[in-house]
Amino acid sequence: MTNVRAPELKVERTEMGNGLVVLLAEDHAIPALSINAMVKAGERYLEDAKAGWGTLAGEMLIEGTLDRTAQQIAALVESAGGTLKAAGGYATTGVSLTLLSEDMPMGLELAAEMLRTPAFGADRLGLAADRRLAELRAKHDDPRWVASTAFNEIVFEGTPQGRPLMGREDTIGRIVREDLVAYHHRFFAPNNALITVVGDFDAAEVAARIEALFGDWERDPGFALPFVTEPVRYQPPRSRFIRMEKEQVNIFLGHLGVRRNTPDYAAIRVLDTILGDSPGFTSRIPRVLRDEQGLAYTVYCRMAGSAGIDPGRFEAYIGTAPENLDRAIDGLREQIALMAERGPSDAEVAEAKAYLTGSSVFDYETNAQVAAFLSTAEICGLGFDEPQRYMEEVSRVTTRDVRRAARDYIKPDALCLVVVGEEG
Repeated sequence: MTNVRAPELKVERTEMGNGLVVLLAEDHAIPALSINAMVKAGERYLEDAKAGWGTLAGEMLIEGTLDRTAQQIAALVESAGGTLKAAGGYATTGVSLTLLSEDMPMGLELAAEMLRTPAFGADRLGLAADRRLAELRAKHDDPRWVASTAFNEIVFEGTPQGRPLMGREDTIGRIVREDLVAYHHRFFAPNNALITVVGDFDAAEVAARIEALFGDWERDPGFALPFVTEPVRYQPPRSRFIRMEKEQVNIFLGHLGVRRNTPDYAAIRVLDTILGDSPGFTSRIPRVLRDEQGLAYTVYCRMAGSAGIDPGRFEAYIGTAPENLDRAIDGLREQIALMAERGPSDAEVAEAKAYLTGSSVFDYETNAQVAAFLSTAEICGLGFDEPQRYMEEVSRVTTRDVRRAARDYIKPDALCLVVVGEEG
């Protein structure tokens, strides 16, 4: 096994009087820092009629505040040589900044403005909605996106995961400023918010500035996140064929996956690496279907990659020529069934463990990566020592563990199938 060591993250966690959670991790290696400011809000908490409103609201956070225009915000960050991103996702929405240490005051001030007082200007919203509509129309001509979207509709039917994060043309086409203002009022409260700062700074100074900028943000005493319907695994499985005149057919095969906090996460990561999810490891499905049979350039199979606050999806994907459609589907089914029935060899497990422990350290190389991890760890309840625990758990995984995970979490008789393209 490798002697690579996971980073030891020293995190100071505090909760302000109004409920705002603050995570501070000092690292003085370089004179720079990263700031994440977010709330638990996103597509997960919206009804179907408002699909895409959460992700669009996230994008709008950098489109101006009550005190600064979008141009002023961009100019301020660019003049400091920093980067600024805003995003609304499935379960979180917020902004992230990377700056030199000397620009920390400006970064925190901007983060406070964008989180607390976004302008949601009607003109900027109109432009953003038009861009989103154009993106959606372009996506509908992308067979892989169409296939993935249809696969989600089957696997996660009746839940927010079953629809595109981007929303739909009908829901995006009718959004107005008042909708985003109401969304902000509903979810953006200090007792639903998180500020993470990682890098070269003095924790006491940063804590004082955060208190000054966010301390008067009033707690919402009645706040509670909406109930979210959980997906279920379908028996018997379902299939869908969508005809598109393309040179390649896109195939998704799989079923409901696991949550990120599953106790078997390390064993599942090893399982994924062996079966079909590793750029540096010769996984079974890519080796057999791509390298040996020449059926595809792109093929993979994984479960842990989409695991989050809710179960993700166990998915096998292959893009192939129409005449190879049946061979490709049969090949995926065969390899998945073999893994579920027999599991991996000792040699495969040892090689996969070495690969995973050797590569995981690259997930924590930058302040931005560490800040993103700490935010996820807080949201998902992973614990800030997860990098060390993950390596230790992977190192303890046995062939027996992976075989059990394959039997418990892969259900060959429950595989849903989506094919987009032309019949061979």
